[in-house]
Amino acid sequence: MPEDLTPLKDEDLERAAGQIEEALRVLIQRLRQHRRVEIAASGLTLPQVSVLVELMEADGLSLNDLSQRMRLAHSTVSGIVDRLERREMVERRPDPMDRRFIRIHLTEPVRTYVREVLPVRRLGRIMDALRRVQPEELEAILKGLTILCRMLEAPGSRESDCSG
Repeated sequence: MPEDLTPLKDEDLERAAGQIEEALRVLIQRLRQHRRVEIAASGLTLPQVSVLVELMEADGLSLNDLSQRMRLAHSTVSGIVDRLERREMVERRPDPMDRRFIRIHLTEPVRTYVREVLPVRRLGRIMDALRRVQPEELEAILKGLTILCRMLEAPGSRESDCSG
């Protein structure tokens, strides 16, 4: 350990850890609240949004695969897909390899929205907040989060999910 660094006492570390955990909890809560407001404004239910999210990750799922991924009954997911299909957000198409099977796909307008609009909307709240910080504050935020993320990695981990 470098000579100019004094090790922190356990009670100081515990207090700091509690403050960090609380700050992260509040940040996540605020971001989730913002998303809930946007979902409510869209007129979609949370299960409908969940189906769209699954199809964003793996477009062209069978109803069985979608049900398994969502951990919901086949009939429940079928009803959700029916409602999204009526709103022209998803479509059922025969599998090109075996036309006996039906795959569920996002419609092109939804795919475009997900690709072009959603990333900006998803990050909009954070971007609005960052517009109010000075460049050195932004650098400090990024540096601090990157360090914390790196310190929380499993020992011996080769790859980092932390950017920086």
